[in-house]
Amino acid sequence: MTVGEALRAARNAAGISLCVMATRTHYSKPYLSMVETGKRAATTEVVRAYERVLGIGQLGDEVNRRNFFKVARIIAANTSIATEMAASIAGNDSGPLAVVQTTHGTDLAIATLADRGTVGHLRRWLDDGDNPVLRVNAAGILAKVPGQVEASHVATALSRDAEVRGRYMTAVVARVCGLDWSVAAQLAQDSAGFPQPVLVAQRFAREAVSDRDAGARWCAAAMLQELSPLIGR
Repeated sequence: MTVGEALRAARNAAGISLCVMATRTHYSKPYLSMVETGKRAATTEVVRAYERVLGIGQLGDEVNRRNFFKVARIIAANTSIATEMAASIAGNDSGPLAVVQTTHGTDLAIATLADRGTVGHLRRWLDDGDNPVLRVNAAGILAKVPGQVEASHVATALSRDAEVRGRYMTAVVARVCGLDWSVAAQLAQDSAGFPQPVLVAQRFAREAVSDRDAGARWCAAAMLQELSPLIGR
């Protein structure tokens, strides 16, 4: 589901017509229609406008509502670079993914643009790519594509590929704990160094049930297992 489709679903769930949404957000109805149908990119400003109109409680579940808009803003903020990278992937060009590890937000945005051909290329690069950066980036994007098939593929790769596992684990630790990459890399290898292990475990527990990133779920579960002796469980 694209950001635009998700915004439309959220608007419909709140019982607000497109005409009313246009009036309340001060965007034109044709423009919002193009955003919701994917003909125009959903910018961060548009996502925030929908968030203001829908408000807390309109969607029934405040936690899920907050998570939805948080993810939507991340995707919207990364749409420009993600569109370029998605085009390269669709053209079977692995070059952009082999240079530097992509961010969580970029992976989320690319995943919303991935078609069957793109997913096929990513699977092949994850399995056979000769560059660990390429493999972990392929894993990061596939992990955010909906469906159990891709989730299982990523879990298998994390289990067998130590380089991908180390890079992915470091990224998850850095993001979840708000740490520098170098510090996160050390803690990903030695969980005994975590300060406040109970607090850290709580953060990983939330990540372990995330429905947005199958790779992060796998890494969070692994970190919880490593932390269990430190928190008496």
